[in-house]
Amino acid sequence: MISSSEKVLFHVFSRDVAGTSSAKKLRKQGKVVGNVYGLGSDSVGVYMDKNAIKKLYAAHGDTGLIYLQIGESKQQVPVLISDYMTDPFGENVLNVAFRRVDLSDPIKAEVSVYMVGEANIPEAVVSLVKDSVEVEALPADLPDKFEIDISSLTEIGQTISLADLVYDKSKVTLVLEEDEKPEEILLVIVQEIAGEVAEEETPETVVEGEVSQEEGTAETAAPEEKKTE
Repeated sequence: MISSSEKVLFHVFSRDVAGTSSAKKLRKQGKVVGNVYGLGSDSVGVYMDKNAIKKLYAAHGDTGLIYLQIGESKQQVPVLISDYMTDPFGENVLNVAFRRVDLSDPIKAEVSVYMVGEANIPEAVVSLVKDSVEVEALPADLPDKFEIDISSLTEIGQTISLADLVYDKSKVTLVLEEDEKPEEILLVIVQEIAGEVAEEETPETVVEGEVSQEEGTAETAAPEEKKTE
């Protein structure tokens, strides 16, 4: 489990003018537009440096606690990134939404799961079958991400389940349905690589007496002439 104990400060600027044309102008200047909302307060339009928000999101994702400083204000607002919108290629950030959080109130969130390390298993592939896990914790205790070390896997058929995750159980709770058991929810599985099945050749069938058009035309019996009285 990855969890940061450092206080992460991020500076954004108040966006006084809303609208598409204003957003396009800011994007041309290397900025990203967004808003800050939640906890019953009005939504505030903001903008930020494009490279700075990319770096912030890469490091802390959707569950890393961030303290926003808006404009010239000295107030530090605890938030989570609730929406990070990019273009279809994931290169340009179009919009970012920050959700205000109460540090004393537990919240639910999806935490991303990643595989780390290497597993050298002949004729096998290691697959991540579940890429996120829902947990509940105080905003400051939410893991940034879960990392699963696959270097201990040695043979086909081995699995890593939700029960194998390492995290602080006194601060973080897995969110499960009533009938779900952590040991039955697989995160990683080692599978045999399926071999390629060669296409079966269909033997050519020759029907005795059949003549192709290239070789000749089969004789057709003339119809019997109708007798007339």
